[in-house]
Amino acid sequence: MLGPGLIGGSLVLAIRQRYPLARLQVWARRPETVAALQSQPGVVDLATTDLSAAVAGMECLVLAMPTGSMATVASMLPALRPLESGDPVLVTDVGSVKQTVIEGVAPLVAARGGTFIGSHPMAGSEKKGLDYADPDLFEQAAVILTPTSPEQVLERPWWRLAQLWSDMGARVSVLSAARHDEVVASISHLPHLLAAALVNSTIGHDPEAAGYCGGGFRDSTRIAGGPPEMWSHILADNRDALLAQLDQLEAELSRWRNHLIALDRESLHDSLNRACQLRAQV
Repeated sequence: MLGPGLIGGSLVLAIRQRYPLARLQVWARRPETVAALQSQPGVVDLATTDLSAAVAGMECLVLAMPTGSMATVASMLPALRPLESGDPVLVTDVGSVKQTVIEGVAPLVAARGGTFIGSHPMAGSEKKGLDYADPDLFEQAAVILTPTSPEQVLERPWWRLAQLWSDMGARVSVLSAARHDEVVASISHLPHLLAAALVNSTIGHDPEAAGYCGGGFRDSTRIAGGPPEMWSHILADNRDALLAQLDQLEAELSRWRNHLIALDRESLHDSLNRACQLRAQV
């Protein structure tokens, strides 16, 4: 595991719980994180700031740092020797954007003898860091795998990765990198942008209103508490798909504005009813 934050740390705990005999080696950039892992007996076999030591002898490497740092870490990997089966070392990630990650990381991994397959677990929270890791985080979560080529889904590393996520309790599906980025722009990245924009447009203009907020506002804006350094990379990396979603949203908001200007109660009801029915499908 390369980067034991919320997602990476949760995956470490989930693997240890479900594969008790697995050898787990973790690389962390900060000595404090290494010390925190070493203070939990039996969780990992090795925790280190030495990247070469962390990847030595491993069959699967997981990049679990912000997407903007993945290519840098991949460029630091040593040569990855094939497994006894002849299969290459599998390298995957847990990033929220796939096209930029595949373009930046897959060639670096291939140059070192490994094979890269993208993963995106649709799980997490607004919290960050190892302290919030949860071994059950992936139970019934959707995990999207993104092949770098159509042939990859026929190869053994692909099935090893799909089995890993399935054993963690996840629901595994397959999308192209382009389709993945389009989908998550609508159901993940746009909601985060909207939550942040809503907070800025309300509490940012009327700080006193914060004292009167109820559960509805807190629920609607919870994800705005996510780490800005991570989310700024995600939104920028998926710019094109996110801009297309913003165009659709602006058109939808324009319709709602027109209903209000015209005091069209029937259209307001119809729009709310449609949203209610669609939300029930989630």
